[in-house]
Amino acid sequence: MLSVAVELDEVDQKIIEMLRRNGRASYKEIAEELGVGVATVYKRIKRLERIGVIKGYTAVIDESKLGKNIVGYVGLEVRPADTSKVISELLKLDDVVELVTVTGAFDILVKVRAKSLEDLWRFIYVKTPRIKEILKTTTMIAIDVIKEEA
Repeated sequence: MLSVAVELDEVDQKIIEMLRRNGRASYKEIAEELGVGVATVYKRIKRLERIGVIKGYTAVIDESKLGKNIVGYVGLEVRPADTSKVISELLKLDDVVELVTVTGAFDILVKVRAKSLEDLWRFIYVKTPRIKEILKTTTMIAIDVIKEEA
């Protein structure tokens, strides 16, 4: 679903950029870097949370350090009426690290992280076939991940 963009001033944008780089930055650290008061930073962040610009805070995990070095992209073709059901089922699978609906050759694109080609194979040939509404899958394996963000 697309949402409406909100107007943000330069201070809001700088706060967001700092939190992107370090989600654990304190109000004081942000205030000092931006040259504004701590209360200003606190109010701005609370407002950004309230209007949904900041959706939450999470740790950024290096999946490769957990042994999940295989990155696969699986394009799925589904009937439009079945999209929600397929998404609901895919969200239950731990292998799925990113899930988007797209235009073009696929209806849904799934990013999968796996420890081995065997685990990726299991996702493609065991787990996804259990979702009967999936008409066709096309799998691509990443050779090298150049840039990846949370």
